Amino acid sequence: MAIVDLHHHYMPEGVLDQLRQMAGGKGRLVNDRISVTLNPDLADVAAHVATMDAAGVDVAVLTQSGLSVLGTEICRQVNEGMAEVASTFADRFVATAHVDIDDPNVAEELQSAIATYGFSAVALPCSSPQRQLDDPSLESLWSAIEELALPVILHPAQLPKGASLDYALERSCYRPFDTTVAGVRLFCGVLPRHSGLRFVLPHCGGTSVGLKGRLAMFFERPEIERTRQLPRTRSEQHEEGLDLIFEELWSKFFFDTAGTGAWSPIIEFTSSIVGADHLAFGTDFPLESHSPASMRELVTMLGDLHVTAAERSQIAEGTAITLMGQPLVETLERRAKTLR
Repeated sequence: MAIVDLHHHYMPEGVLDQLRQMAGGKGRLVNDRISVTLNPDLADVAAHVATMDAAGVDVAVLTQSGLSVLGTEICRQVNEGMAEVASTFADRFVATAHVDIDDPNVAEELQSAIATYGFSAVALPCSSPQRQLDDPSLESLWSAIEELALPVILHPAQLPKGASLDYALERSCYRPFDTTVAGVRLFCGVLPRHSGLRFVLPHCGGTSVGLKGRLAMFFERPEIERTRQLPRTRSEQHEEGLDLIFEELWSKFFFDTAGTGAWSPIIEFTSSIVGADHLAFGTDFPLESHSPASMRELVTMLGDLHVTAAERSQIAEGTAITLMGQPLVETLERRAKTLR
């Protein structure tokens, strides 16, 4: 069984240097747009590889969409740097495309990145200070992604609008809620028009899995103006055929195991609700996992989950392959040859 890390962060050295300057040399950059830990390992490819080797992770899908709110030029630098790493370490990494959702030419930027580097997924933030993901200005972006048939790997904004920095609340509470709100906005405001899209909701979907029943209570047919004041019970949802529509839209969401601090009950709960075929392993390196020991703890947790062997394999690699397709398959094949 190969292990694919679908939630793994890399930052090119030049970008990290710029953020260090913005932070005045501090280990964390916090301003009105972002709150991000500037871990030196973000840009240290050798540290990534050594940690993966020690923990038993075969391939990592690289993302850094939290930086997208810093502008298109930063996104271009991230894209170039990730593409270089994925090319140099073709048996260990798969890179993803990053764009600024506040750029009016965001669709063209994405198409240019794909044409230049051949990325097999798009990494986007769940929101920006200016807009949510159902903003009409993003219609061309969704059309482009749907036409390209690429999965979208989401990450919560690193400083969601209105988030408090007290007690690390922006990280422990506001980010999961940002993911949940993004999911609902996509569910109701984007997927009904772009049914070919697929989204990865990180960190077990924020709070969306636990709230699934409540979300269904208030769900209305997308084409009908919302007029009903009272929620619907399960039987009422079924009588009106809303349950089938809801589940069809819900099936476009995939989830990763990152961001739980190796707390297995939530992973097992998420698997029981969404199915192992919609759940992918993630380590959130180098933040949640930040050392060989902490990444290994997450791998060990995966091995100890109360799921079947087939479900464990699905979480470890199968769901990521479903999403990423042939580029990931080829990377895994190169990895297998290296290990022989």
